Amino acid sequence: MVEKVVRTRSAEAKRVLADELKNAGWDAVSACTIEKKPRIEAQDLSWWHQNTPPGERSETLRNLSYLRAYIKIAQSERLAAQGIQIEGARLWMDRSVISRLERDGYLKFDDKPTGAFEPMFELTDAGREWIKK
Repeated sequence: MVEKVVRTRSAEAKRVLADELKNAGWDAVSACTIEKKPRIEAQDLSWWHQNTPPGERSETLRNLSYLRAYIKIAQSERLAAQGIQIEGARLWMDRSVISRLERDGYLKFDDKPTGAFEPMFELTDAGREWIKK
C-alpha cells in the first residue's frame, strides 16, 4: 500500500515561517510567496546567486529561522528548488537566504537528485548542526 503524502497547508506554512522569525526577534512581515506553479528559473543554481552580495554572511538568526521553517514546511531535509510543495501550491523560498546558505555550505544544490524529478537543495552536515542551535 502506498502511503499518501500529507502536505502542509498554505496558512500553516505562513504560520510556521512567522513563528520561526518571531522566535528570532524578527518582527517584520516575512517574505512568503505562494504560487500554483513551480518557479522554473530556480532550476539553475546561477539564478539563485545572481544578486547576492559576496560580503554578506549567512550566519544570522533571520537566515537560521528561514531554514528551520523551510525544513518544517517541507517535512524533509530536501527543499525543492522550484518551490517547496505544499497543499495545492508551491512556497517560493527567499532567494537571498537560500543563496547565502548554499554558498556557505549549509545547503547543497543537486540538479539531478536521486528519487526526485526536479533540482533540490539538501541540508548538509553543517546545516544540520546549525539548525540544532
